[in-house]
Amino acid sequence: MSTAFGFSTYVFVERVSSNAAVLHPFPEHNVYAVVKALKDAGIPVRPFGTHMPTYGEAIYFQDTPFDDEFLGVIADSLTLRGIGAYAYSLIEESIGEDDVHLFVRSGQIWPRAGSHVVFTRLHIGDTADGPMARTWIFGASSDLELLAPVLRESFDTEPVSDPSGMVAIELRHPEFSMGLQRPEELMDRVLQVLGSQDFEGPAFCDYAGNVL
Repeated sequence: MSTAFGFSTYVFVERVSSNAAVLHPFPEHNVYAVVKALKDAGIPVRPFGTHMPTYGEAIYFQDTPFDDEFLGVIADSLTLRGIGAYAYSLIEESIGEDDVHLFVRSGQIWPRAGSHVVFTRLHIGDTADGPMARTWIFGASSDLELLAPVLRESFDTEPVSDPSGMVAIELRHPEFSMGLQRPEELMDRVLQVLGSQDFEGPAFCDYAGNVL
């Protein structure tokens, strides 16, 4: 259901394997509304990692791999049914000696205006130079444009934009590479800044390599 100020429920869609995607709703207790909306669209998803089981996430799975455009189909199907949704795919390329990791939006009709709801993903991993930490913040372009100057005061940031506006904000954490902060401290610091601006939404941390 949409409201005068946006949507009552938002969903962030991200790929987790070549043939599966996880849907992160906010608020989480509206996960079954998400499942029903996609069932009406002919896209079967099921609750995943639910608690009680009254809230949680949903997962889409098929037997064969699907392309990134289908992530956008999932998000657009939700937005058309009154649930504001964003889908993101990861582009990984090598330019010279540098590896580029860039999230781009999928779909066509994502909500252009937000309700101060963003998706925060902290990634902990290894590089040739040692451990690294990077946070990605996703949401409506208007929300990200409000957040960018605030985040810049506390973090090393890199906004990611396309012709439609700001897609995401990348936060780099050199203090983690120097062993000065733990992942939970990084996440807490990011969430404190978001909360100070009345932003909320799902937040996760993932690990790769042997950094912990």
